Amino acid sequence: MAWYLHIDMDAFFASVEQVLDPSLKGKPVIVGGRSGRGVVTSASYEARKFGVHSAMPGFQARKLCPQGIFVPNRRRVYSEFSHKVFAILEQYSPEVHALSIDEGLVDLTGTDRLLGPPLKTADAIIRRIETDLGLPSSAGLSSSRVTAKIAATLAKPRGLIYVPAGSEKDFLAPLAVEMIPGVGPKTHKALNQRGIKTIEDLLARAELAERYLDLVESTERRHHHDHSIGNETTLDQPVKEISQMEKILWELVEEVGGRLRRDEFYARCLTVKIRYSNFQTITRSRTLPSLTCFDKEIFETVSALLRENVIRGRAVRLLGVSASALQSSGWQEPLLNRDKRKSFEQLYKGIDDLRRKYGEEAIGAATPRNRGG
Repeated sequence: MAWYLHIDMDAFFASVEQVLDPSLKGKPVIVGGRSGRGVVTSASYEARKFGVHSAMPGFQARKLCPQGIFVPNRRRVYSEFSHKVFAILEQYSPEVHALSIDEGLVDLTGTDRLLGPPLKTADAIIRRIETDLGLPSSAGLSSSRVTAKIAATLAKPRGLIYVPAGSEKDFLAPLAVEMIPGVGPKTHKALNQRGIKTIEDLLARAELAERYLDLVESTERRHHHDHSIGNETTLDQPVKEISQMEKILWELVEEVGGRLRRDEFYARCLTVKIRYSNFQTITRSRTLPSLTCFDKEIFETVSALLRENVIRGRAVRLLGVSASALQSSGWQEPLLNRDKRKSFEQLYKGIDDLRRKYGEEAIGAATPRNRGG
């Protein structure tokens, strides 16, 4: 029987700020949006009570919550705490997949022989994260990946929902169809137009259920890697200079590259995401001739995509980088490239080891080329 634990950190960025400054605990903390023109990247649950949420313009958040405490977005700090969270998760399973900076999937299949029942282990993990790091989290436990994620969302904040094997459909059926991961506003509208409002409605349409739901009928899919690994950031102040954008891209690339190597994945496709101040958003992808998990190669590709597609002079408020078409096996490389690949592997292994030991800021493999915008 397969068991999956989906961990979702609660108001992650804001919670980290409250850990670092205990005087902020219990107060409405708002990360980002300090200038009024910037956007909120995270809000504590105390701030959410006033209607503040991520991606909201700062001026609107200030109107809703005048007593809110606005703090700058310190993504490097949050990345360091993310590494600490995943280091804890990796002590409970050899298969931990980072889905984002604050979400992870822990495969607990077979761990009961060492750790006891999966539900007991799930509870221990949540308690351990809070005890060791002071951070709250929520989780869902199920024999299905998708069900585990939905359960974690419903468990927020500071909750754990366990969906026993065989009860997945009963659990999902009454829920709104937009609870399914990946069903955004456009898909939601299309499904509603076809009379599909709940997951039960979707399940009644076999061809659609198969497309939108992975109910993992207790089948093993542990080596099927069809997801992507990505990272994006909304900027406190929109930027127009490409040199500034590339500095931000480099930080995003370091996070994506590190996660690829930690999960032992190699990417065939890289994507850059650009959102302008008017919320117009574009994504551009490139398929690589060779698989990679190395920061330098990832940066070279996404930087080229940025330069080829960004509209010069327009203010950019969000940038993102993602890696997809993932493979967990190595690559077939021409003989001349193998020595280069091996030296890269050794270099980045050393860098990753130093970062785990001394923190994310300890070392960088390189810096983006300093080119004019």
